[in-house]
Amino acid sequence: MKKILTSILAAALIFSLAACSSNKLAEVYKEDEVIARAKEIVDIINTYSYDEVTAELREDLQDQLTAEQLESALDSQLKAAGEFLEYKTEAVYGQKDSSEDKDYAVAVLICKYENASLTYTISMDKDLNIVGLYMK
Repeated sequence: MKKILTSILAAALIFSLAACSSNKLAEVYKEDEVIARAKEIVDIINTYSYDEVTAELREDLQDQLTAEQLESALDSQLKAAGEFLEYKTEAVYGQKDSSEDKDYAVAVLICKYENASLTYTISMDKDLNIVGLYMK
């Protein structure tokens, strides 16, 4: 069930950025703000506050992903990873949705936990609302 839900979340991310091409971060974004926003989300995830995470999604996406679905997808892997230790790697790139002519920012954070490393891929719109979230 967990793998299915994780696959659904990944598919949702891919679908939400369908017809996008990878490129440099659009001028509307500041790299440090995108990284800070992504870290905010990871910090919330690390407290297991899944209701808070879903509240950070862009409004039109909030009814598509419930806190229970998020918990089911992330909780066991997050608990197995143990205590959060540090951010190891941070990267930001841009995505362009050519069908809607919209730019998105994508932050990739590799985080070290006491028992594992987890990689978060977090996509944001121009207002830094979360439009995609993936953890592996």
